[in-house]
Amino acid sequence: MKKFGRRWNYLLAGVLLAAGTLAGCGVQGSIASSESGANSGSVENVSTAASSNANASNVGGSETKALVPLNVSYPAGNIRVTIDILALKKGYFEAEGLTVNPVAVGGNDALTAINEGNGALDILTAGFVADVQAIGAGYDLAFVAGTAVEGGAVISKKGNAEKFKGNGTLLNLEAVTEAKLGFARNEAAWIITRQYLLDNGVSADVIEAVENESTGHISYYADQTATAQAVQKGEVELGFLPMEFALLYADAYDLEVVAAAGDLSPDYVCCREVTSKSCLTEKYDSFVAYETARIRAFEYYKQGETDESIKKDVVKTVAEYSGKEEDYVETYLYGGVTKFAVDPNTAGIQKYVKAAYNSGVFSGNAVDFGSYDITQNVDVSAYQQALRQLIEANPDNAFYKDLQKQFDEAN
Repeated sequence: MKKFGRRWNYLLAGVLLAAGTLAGCGVQGSIASSESGANSGSVENVSTAASSNANASNVGGSETKALVPLNVSYPAGNIRVTIDILALKKGYFEAEGLTVNPVAVGGNDALTAINEGNGALDILTAGFVADVQAIGAGYDLAFVAGTAVEGGAVISKKGNAEKFKGNGTLLNLEAVTEAKLGFARNEAAWIITRQYLLDNGVSADVIEAVENESTGHISYYADQTATAQAVQKGEVELGFLPMEFALLYADAYDLEVVAAAGDLSPDYVCCREVTSKSCLTEKYDSFVAYETARIRAFEYYKQGETDESIKKDVVKTVAEYSGKEEDYVETYLYGGVTKFAVDPNTAGIQKYVKAAYNSGVFSGNAVDFGSYDITQNVDVSAYQQALRQLIEANPDNAFYKDLQKQFDEAN
């Protein structure tokens, strides 16, 4: 973890300001601050590298009809919405004939605005568990695409990780269930680990006993910092954190990663793009253009993995928009901290809802998510049409074909 430590510690203050949003999908909290991190000026011209992509195909129909603008949440300082930032700032929305208005509204206010259809917000880009809880409260929401996947970590104090690693399994099941555990309530990394234990034969009774505070096996902490400090002090043996905090605190609190939650459940869903069913119906063509632009922005981001000039441009664009340091942005985007995915991933949504339900996250909802069919709140049609049209316009594009294969497997 040494190579990450100096960068992340140097940028600690900036990360903590965004902690509520970076904690992401397993923890409820404010999605955006009251101050907008969005730039409300005109969209910049696409760069030379992006321009060839942006001009490759205009499949949003902008030459034949006007599209209704969309109000989209751009949480202040949150770079987990990198694909949306690139689609806005590199001109992909504009190339599809779509106006996207960045809006700084988050948390329950965002979900309420979407559900009420008052025009304040059409799409929420960050979070997931809170969206499902809103559905449980009667909100008529639809997941339409993805923002990011994975992003959690199981951690221990340096030198202790090996005893929690399994032989034949990623985790030593007995060691984990006998260890003292600590995390913030609803932490996604624990939800995924818990389901991993279940899937590998650990009984629900054993896990429920571990989760019972009276047994002394578990401690719940207010936030990620308190969790990291508890592991450092030996109050708990295993902690569960978002990966960015595991890296951030590695040197400061003598931590190491036992396992990435993404290894326990590859591509588990994180932030989803959510709207209301009525909004999707009323502005369907705009949603197709929106997803088309995001797919193309995602392609540009992925090109940065092998093209240094594109990588630098992506990092510069996201850093300037978010106000984050370029070192931090580069490590976050290309350093294995998080993964981006625009696919709706219906199967992943079902799997995560099951895992979260099993962990008791949805116990207070009116809806019984143990039997509720969450697929009735997933609508992949706009994404599917956007991808199909891109493939028709670019039949030799291998990236789009790979996305189609991913779509066919996950939806």
